[in-house]
Amino acid sequence: MNCNHCHSPFQVTDEDRRILNIFDVPDPQLCFDCRLQGKMTFYNRRRLYKRKCDLTGKDIVSVYSPDKPFKVYNVADWYSDKWEPMEYGQDFDFSRPFFEQFETLLSRVPQNALAILGDNENSDYTNDNYKSRNCYLIFDGEQAEDSYYGETFVYLKDCVDFLFLYRSENCYECLSCENAYNLKYSRFSKNCSDSWFLKDCSSCRNCFGCVNLNQKEYYIFNEPHTKEAYEKFMAEFDSGNCQVIQAMKQKAEALYKKYPVKALRGVQNVNVSGDEVNRSKNVFHSFDCIDLEDCRYCTDCLMGGKDCMDVHVWGGGMEQCYNDLLIGVNIRKILCSIYVSHGASEIYYSIWCLQNVQNLFGCVGLRQKQYCILNKQYSKQEYEALLPKIIEHMKKTGEWGEFFPPTISPFAYNETLAQEYFPLSKEEVQQKGWTWSDYEVETRADRMVQAHQLPEHIDDIPDDILNWAIVCEISGKPFKIIPQELKFYRQNQLPVPRRHPDQRHLDRFQLKQPYRLFDRNCDKCQSPIQTSYAPEREERIYCEACYLGEVF
Repeated sequence: MNCNHCHSPFQVTDEDRRILNIFDVPDPQLCFDCRLQGKMTFYNRRRLYKRKCDLTGKDIVSVYSPDKPFKVYNVADWYSDKWEPMEYGQDFDFSRPFFEQFETLLSRVPQNALAILGDNENSDYTNDNYKSRNCYLIFDGEQAEDSYYGETFVYLKDCVDFLFLYRSENCYECLSCENAYNLKYSRFSKNCSDSWFLKDCSSCRNCFGCVNLNQKEYYIFNEPHTKEAYEKFMAEFDSGNCQVIQAMKQKAEALYKKYPVKALRGVQNVNVSGDEVNRSKNVFHSFDCIDLEDCRYCTDCLMGGKDCMDVHVWGGGMEQCYNDLLIGVNIRKILCSIYVSHGASEIYYSIWCLQNVQNLFGCVGLRQKQYCILNKQYSKQEYEALLPKIIEHMKKTGEWGEFFPPTISPFAYNETLAQEYFPLSKEEVQQKGWTWSDYEVETRADRMVQAHQLPEHIDDIPDDILNWAIVCEISGKPFKIIPQELKFYRQNQLPVPRRHPDQRHLDRFQLKQPYRLFDRNCDKCQSPIQTSYAPEREERIYCEACYLGEVF
């Protein structure tokens, strides 16, 4: 069949229908890319604004810009008993499409300023995280301490500038690394420590500029050295100098190109199709996931799940869920919903419903409730009689099984994750009938400094830099350095960045593989393989057997 949006062909298999049948939903009408894009239009992960809380009038930080036309409450107030979401309840109208009715409810119920699920400490400028302490501008993760400028993580301490980092400490500029300690400028490496510029390394320590190494120590650019020679090299390595770092980075990148790449990254898998999937079984076309079983088309689910399909972000006791965004923690049977968590079960088309909610349809902002439709309370008997009628109505309108349309998202397209994964111009967005935001946050400082005017060495950076605005060398956007960040650079002898945090994130994002698989042949044995590397890419791509034969 062909996608209703992009018209590209895609398949719906019997294994897909095994999960679709849990909810008695029809085959999806959109391809994987378009389904994921639609969900991402509801996910503002990293755009933060200052505004007023509409309940208390106090200054707050929020993912909703001040020009948004609906009420936004501070996190603590949103979770409090100072307001009642059930007061916004409305009857279901069988003469109108469901999405139209839900948009009305969504616009009336106050929104949570930030997606904070649990107690954070001294981490006001963060979003979509849980149990963070002394953190700044980190997003999409769980349990971090003294960490800054990163995205998608679990269990971190003293980490800066990262993307997809898992159980790590004292790391800088790392991408898709796990169980790392004191790792700098590295990517796609596991169980490594005290090393710099690693790529696709495993269980290495005291290595520099290396690729495809396993259980090695004292290697420099893939060549073995004595302990004394390595220590001499590191003593002469002036890591605090920006030009030295750039030279070493270029040398490492040149070395990486000489070595083959594994078609798909992942370990301890059985019958898995996808990239960066680990410790999983019977998983199809999924990416950046851990501990999945019998799942399909899942992305960024780092906490595990079972019998799920088309879920983007989270997991953790997640079972029988379809077409959802940001769900997790002991949940079951969640359909086409956003931010549903902590003991929820049998929740359909709902947003921000959590804390042991059950049997909800089309609800917003409910906690510890059951048998509600559009935020209106029903008895168990009334709910069970009305729900099948609503489902039948949605089947007739073509809505049942489809995710919320981007037209009702509370965010502009360029505020959301969709712009990162599926970038569009303002004109293209508006042609689709979606919204675009021109709202800009002003950066104020005593002095504006061009990036190239900064001292080259961290030892020459004055304390007064905390009062400056640095103009990004790529985007031209000004940014500031915070005290904790400067302390980290000085302690680790690292140069001050010349690029805006958003640009640094974009640089890391462009190094990760797309959520896409290509058919091609192994560049060594010529056997057919699937890989996230497009055929026109210059890397040598090996099947798993050939790659392991070369590395081990």
